[in-house]
Amino acid sequence: MSAVALQHPRAVAAPVRQRTVAVERETVAGGRRTLVLAITTVLIIAAGVFGAVALNAMAADAAVQARALEREVVAAERRYAELVVAVAVKQDPARIRAEALAMGLVPSAAARHLTLERAIAADGAWAEAGSRALTPDPLKPLLTLER
Repeated sequence: MSAVALQHPRAVAAPVRQRTVAVERETVAGGRRTLVLAITTVLIIAAGVFGAVALNAMAADAAVQARALEREVVAAERRYAELVVAVAVKQDPARIRAEALAMGLVPSAAARHLTLERAIAADGAWAEAGSRALTPDPLKPLLTLER
């Protein structure tokens, strides 16, 4: 009976089915994991390529803007040089003299300098002898001191 029992189709078929179902479940789960891994890998690679292209586009745009700014700087430097020349021309003493003569101004005579004597001493006291009775201003010594 032992030989017959071992060859009985029900006794042998049941364990084989359970193994087959378990193997199929593992295969399906493994296939899903592989599919998820493949999709994730493709998405990461696509994001990397998109990022690289976007960075290159931004770099190209920045280069175009830099060239435009360099052209503006060159134009501004040229304009600055023109304005410096214009100021130098306007400040020329010969031109100023010609403009003054054209407006009817005449050259002055010999220069004279006036020297004024101070009426108040540096300490605030009055220089005149007759006005000593007056009290000097207390702030004048402070105002006349050189700092």
